Amino acid sequence: MYSFPHLLPPKKAACLVLAAIVSLLLIHAASAEMYVNENVQLTNDSNYNHPSWSPDGEKLVFAYDQAIWSMNADGSGRKKLYDNLAWEGDPVYNHNGSRIYYATESKKAYSARYTSIHVMDADGGNVVKLTESADAKDPVVSPDGTKIAYVSRLAGNYDVWIMDTDGYNNERLTDSQGDESSPSWSPDGSKLVYSLEGAILVQETDSVKPTVLLDNSYDNVEPSFSSDGNMIIFSSDQGGDYDIWIMGADGKGFTMLTSVSSNERAPAWSPDGSKIAYVSNEDGEYNIWIMDLKDQNLQLQEEEEEIVDTEQRQMNPYIDRIRLFANENPRDFIISVLIISFLLVSLIVYSFLRKIR
Repeated sequence: MYSFPHLLPPKKAACLVLAAIVSLLLIHAASAEMYVNENVQLTNDSNYNHPSWSPDGEKLVFAYDQAIWSMNADGSGRKKLYDNLAWEGDPVYNHNGSRIYYATESKKAYSARYTSIHVMDADGGNVVKLTESADAKDPVVSPDGTKIAYVSRLAGNYDVWIMDTDGYNNERLTDSQGDESSPSWSPDGSKLVYSLEGAILVQETDSVKPTVLLDNSYDNVEPSFSSDGNMIIFSSDQGGDYDIWIMGADGKGFTMLTSVSSNERAPAWSPDGSKIAYVSNEDGEYNIWIMDLKDQNLQLQEEEEEIVDTEQRQMNPYIDRIRLFANENPRDFIISVLIISFLLVSLIVYSFLRKIR
């Protein structure tokens, strides 16, 4: 009988077939949990900052070249709204998109310059100054449009304050020894999340005691709630450069949304939660980008997998490199996992078959 000496023995052939099947199942499971962000660069210049969505999600207002600008959410229709030849920044729409609150540099006679909060119509007209004397910035309008949260040095260091939208009835919310920044309202208007010296805290608006959500050795800044209040987006240098992260509103579970060798800052969730606007210096200068989350199923990592402990990170020095490779080269990563899993499963199955000979 004619034989085929070049063919593998039945047991080895079975080993390779089984290894291939298991490897394909493993790589399918791995790829099912991966998502690749569809990021689009909207501007191509420099010095962009603080993008903020209109309530209908159709426009973005932002700071550019020390002035306040707006554009459509696809990057078209850029328009300068206001420029008084001083610094302007931190623009945000009010609850119905009819007005824009922002911070600007002011000066009183015989005194130093300071930043104050102003409001204007959405087309740049009817400018009104709301705060005086002490530095004030980071305004954000409550969901019902009746209050503004902001940070001010009125009492010394930067604290979170709340005032009516006309500038009256100022009340101090926080009283810490550090500087708070970037307050953001919860969707129901009952609490504010903010950053304090690299930590992220949340506080009821009728309470004097905040709850710490995230406090580690990294700089975690610019937090804001998702539209459903279940997650918080923020920027952090946990991965070396600043990246965009999300965590549960209770501070549990983390997922890094960007992982490139650049800084991603000032994340802003669209009203429907399908997109994130942010600034990145990926091309060397800070420009506005949009991340599309529409077809992605965001999953928060389990708490024990969080990368928030310095000692843990020192024990796992290659975690960030692997994550960076997976995000920047998803296809190569999948192929690499397939090859490695195939080899490992082959060794395991072959060893098992040798024992049962």
